Amino acid sequence: MDEENAGRGVAGSAASDAQRRRRDLASVRSAISALREATGIPVTIGGVVGEGHTLVLSESLGMRTSAMKDLTVHYGAGVGGRVMATGKPVGVADYPRAGVITHEYDLPVLSEGLRSMAAIPVVVGKDVRAVLYAGVHSSVRFGEKVLNQMAATARALEQEIAVNDALAARGAAPMGPGAGEGRWDDVLSNERMRDTHARLRMLASRTEDPDVRAELERICAEMVSPPPEMPTARLSRRELDVLACVAQGKTNIETAADMGIGAETVKSYLRSVMRKLDAHTRFEAVNAARRMGVLP
Repeated sequence: MDEENAGRGVAGSAASDAQRRRRDLASVRSAISALREATGIPVTIGGVVGEGHTLVLSESLGMRTSAMKDLTVHYGAGVGGRVMATGKPVGVADYPRAGVITHEYDLPVLSEGLRSMAAIPVVVGKDVRAVLYAGVHSSVRFGEKVLNQMAATARALEQEIAVNDALAARGAAPMGPGAGEGRWDDVLSNERMRDTHARLRMLASRTEDPDVRAELERICAEMVSPPPEMPTARLSRRELDVLACVAQGKTNIETAADMGIGAETVKSYLRSVMRKLDAHTRFEAVNAARRMGVLP
């Protein structure tokens, strides 16, 4: 009988751990969506820490490939492993040359094309329960606003996980935006719409038929709607084209290739956009454009 009870205890513990992991994953999904919306960073990634201090990068937005999908990161290794080991944020502006991390994961990271990454721990009690990442496909330094937003997102996620742990201990249902899967479906729908919007803008920029171009631009305009209380800066058609590419995480060279212009011209458009939107980085510009309703 004792062995039978012990077996039930082990099974119950495993089931409890699985339920906790599902709760945490749902919360992480919502957190990376909120982080991307708040910062305009093209790539956000999240994962839950499991047995043996391993982190599985199961949640992501803005990835171009599946190279990092479900990547298992070990304690102390790479960016996420260092975050787990130190319990502190880690950032690298040029991933291949970064000396503060080990490079076991160079193949998947560079296959995805990420060059700059920042990661922050989600600590509940004394345990790192999850790690949130922001990534860019070019070498940049993350600004203070992005880093502060990452910290705020991690703190909110810590609170949500702690509350859900307490509710689960009492047998109550979890709370918060991560409690269900509906929000994740909305995120995927938004991602598809943004991709379609960017492709339509590129198609409009390449067509020589003015009527077709006008119709495509009308469709793009219908995909976004500026909030009436937000003043809309006067951005040109080409400036919006550049922002649409930047919102997809494309580099200046990639944007230039898509638009059929030079990289220096792309930089010129970006400088103009940032001046008009009072933005200090390309990500702030994307975020400001979304708040205005000129990008989805």
